[in-house]
Amino acid sequence: MWVAKFRGLNKDKENKIIMLIKKYSLKMFYYPVNYYTDKNNYYFIAVGIVQGEEKNKKKFFSEFKKLKKAKKGRRVKLLEVEGDFFVAITYHTKDEEMERYINIFYDPSIIHFNPVVVYSNGWEEWEVASASRKNIERMIEIGKKLYNLKLLKIGWRKIKNFGFMTILPKLTDKQRKALELAIQHGYYEYPRRISLDKLSKIAKLSFSTLQAHIRKAENKIISFVINLKK
Repeated sequence: MWVAKFRGLNKDKENKIIMLIKKYSLKMFYYPVNYYTDKNNYYFIAVGIVQGEEKNKKKFFSEFKKLKKAKKGRRVKLLEVEGDFFVAITYHTKDEEMERYINIFYDPSIIHFNPVVVYSNGWEEWEVASASRKNIERMIEIGKKLYNLKLLKIGWRKIKNFGFMTILPKLTDKQRKALELAIQHGYYEYPRRISLDKLSKIAKLSFSTLQAHIRKAENKIISFVINLKK
């Protein structure tokens, strides 16, 4: 399949979701699932997770829900939140769609085999595949005009894996937070940038408690990925 990876800086002031991610210094991973039209509106379905400080995530989702009452720009029809995970249906008018061409990025002929990543500075990173290069090129063309898109790579290759949020086992909040902290501070880098002892002090947990959270999380993920457990 044709595979492309690109990055764009969304400066659309009407995209309140991006503004909120920047405001609360968060990182979002999401999949554009599908879109549909109804009367004078375009509706977009997405699922994802949000990473960041707990208090900031709560504020983000609280303001996200308020977009149900927005008069213009991206509005919210439905938002379901469970921990960091969310399902959202957002919408805008057909006139606004003609200005933004968001449906191009929800094209059903395009496979999003990795989630879209939205960084705290507003940059978005996409990695997509399609049997047709033209479909990807159309996405890139629109992105360059409207979203400051920069193509990182494009070429033909076989897809050997597919990422989706439900492929991973469910971790407890404590296990997930421990892993996020470890990754954030370079515990899994080589060479490691921080010891477990120092990490436990940052987490304000005892060494043994943090070690237990990380070990249990690692066991769940590794066992699941290599099919040692069902």
